[in-house]
Amino acid sequence: MINRHSILFRINITFILSFTILLFFYLFAHKIVNRIETFRFIRKTIFLAKNNKLANGKFSDITLIKNKRIINKILRHGRTIFKRTPPKINYTLTLLKFDGTEYIYLQSRSAINRIPFLVKSNNGIKTQEILLAAWLSLNLVLIFLYIGIYRSVHPLSKFKNKMEEFKKGDININLDAYIRRKDEIGYIAKEFKEAMNNVKKTLNTRAWFIRNVAHELKTPITKGKIALELLKNEDEDKRKIFLDIFARLEMLISELFTAEKIAAGNEVLNLTVCNLMDIINRAEDILFVKNSGIINIVSDKNDYNVKADCELLSIGVKNLLDNAIKFGTDKKVTVNINRGILNIINEGAKPSISEGTIFEPFLKDLSSKNKNGFGLGLYITKHIVERHGLKIEYRYSDGKNIFSIDFNKILYAVT
Repeated sequence: MINRHSILFRINITFILSFTILLFFYLFAHKIVNRIETFRFIRKTIFLAKNNKLANGKFSDITLIKNKRIINKILRHGRTIFKRTPPKINYTLTLLKFDGTEYIYLQSRSAINRIPFLVKSNNGIKTQEILLAAWLSLNLVLIFLYIGIYRSVHPLSKFKNKMEEFKKGDININLDAYIRRKDEIGYIAKEFKEAMNNVKKTLNTRAWFIRNVAHELKTPITKGKIALELLKNEDEDKRKIFLDIFARLEMLISELFTAEKIAAGNEVLNLTVCNLMDIINRAEDILFVKNSGIINIVSDKNDYNVKADCELLSIGVKNLLDNAIKFGTDKKVTVNINRGILNIINEGAKPSISEGTIFEPFLKDLSSKNKNGFGLGLYITKHIVERHGLKIEYRYSDGKNIFSIDFNKILYAVT
């Protein structure tokens, strides 16, 4: 598809118009020069005829044709442009064109001491050759100019592809071919590489921070749990409070690890063929809501098999189900499968978070229903879905929150 806003498209249009305009001016100039040269040819011929000098036949810009065979051939096959009777000379003037050359045939109106003359023009050919050479030279200049500009700008399209790869998560793209350039593209490539290096440092720092924080937290959590087990005689309610605190901390650390791995692209997908319904059932098992009546599955009865990391997808679907149960007014969730699209639907209020930031980490709805959440569930699910080359969408319609995942890209036909 042609991008009419691209620089290359505009350059191509500019040069096409330039060549067209140049051709138009060449044709126009060619026509004007022809008329001028024809006028000069006629005027010179009339002047020579009037002064009885044509018989000499030696002029720089006019040639007298004396060969009768050639004269007869030109008169027989030449195309008559016009025929006139100029004043003050006793000749009828006929302008002919034969093989691209103009001829004037002067025929005496009186048979007394008058002979016919056939002359041809020499200046017109030379002038047209100069005009043609000038036009071709200008075309060559435009062609070389176009090639030079195109070669300078064309790498932008490849550079754009590199930027798209970076946007998709590849932070190790090679820009050396662009950095070596001495023009603006080289400057942009250098700046972009510096930005990439800063992003790498930020990602490495973040990963290092998460790993170290998680590691430092695990040790006191483990010690705390062991200490609680030793406090057999303590109040059971107090023990339960501390156990819940440690369990929440462990869950937070686990989700932080998962989020860091998926966001950094370090999670290797274990691709297998599994049924979409099995993924949903696995998500129900993780949430302990299997056969509870909380989740209602509506399917178009087609058997959808996908090639994916089924364990990771189960976690992603689990997060969506957990979110739907948590924020549903009736604690009910509808799972709809239609034409390979999975929709998870719950009735409830629209979240206070905007649709554009609902998948951002650590952003959560500030309601009493979500006081125990970390704001990582939807963020993790989004990255799991995108790692499979899919897309998750959210919309709010008729009092319902709807999360949709289109699995058609990874559907697998079982033979």
